[in-house]
Amino acid sequence: MALPKYDQIAGDLRGRIVRGELGPGDPLPSERELTERWKVARATVVRALDVLRHEGLIETRQGTGSTVRERTPLARTAGERYRTAVRTGYIYTAGEHARILSADRVAAPEDVATALGVQPGDQVARRHRVTLEGERPTSVSFSWFDSDVVGAAPRLLLRERVREGTTRYVEMQTGRRPHTGRDWWAARLATAEELELLQLEAPAAVAEVRHVAYDADGRPLAYEVGIHPGERWARTDEYPLVD
Repeated sequence: MALPKYDQIAGDLRGRIVRGELGPGDPLPSERELTERWKVARATVVRALDVLRHEGLIETRQGTGSTVRERTPLARTAGERYRTAVRTGYIYTAGEHARILSADRVAAPEDVATALGVQPGDQVARRHRVTLEGERPTSVSFSWFDSDVVGAAPRLLLRERVREGTTRYVEMQTGRRPHTGRDWWAARLATAEELELLQLEAPAAVAEVRHVAYDADGRPLAYEVGIHPGERWARTDEYPLVD
């Protein structure tokens, strides 16, 4: 079942903001431009913009139209970062960077083994990083890869930044293009390590998203667990509650 037009418009604009194509202070297309592009009534466009305002992503001022809010608190998923890397060659948007805390081989925990389709205890690569906007930490994440992927993509075991992002790098090294992504979301209290890395005061809620990228044959390419401070926007979905 297709989403309503207003939600499609909101989703398109939201994606451009999340990917950094529209940055803080940038103007959105005018209501007239959106009306013509999507071939909808003005009321539909107004409703789409209302959704983004309620999410705290944009602001509208009389006579100047709608712009992306300054310091918009966004939590970007691994899938969204991959799409940014494909378009721009860089996984992070302006002002963002990552600090790689570790890159090594470890025995696969049960959740990692399930996600990657290996046996618990098998050797896998694990990358641990903290992502920052300026000096402010915005997320902590782990990326996991099986031994076949690591054999073709040795930089995964180096404690250095991969500017194009690990999933894009794996694609370039293996020829296996990500085809499908699956995300699981949860909310919980931050661990002691997360409190320190994210510079939070206990107790603090965090959002956790687990992401698996699959190739066209349905084989997992990468598994990532990202942890974001609770105040950062994650995503808004709308779906029917009746058949």
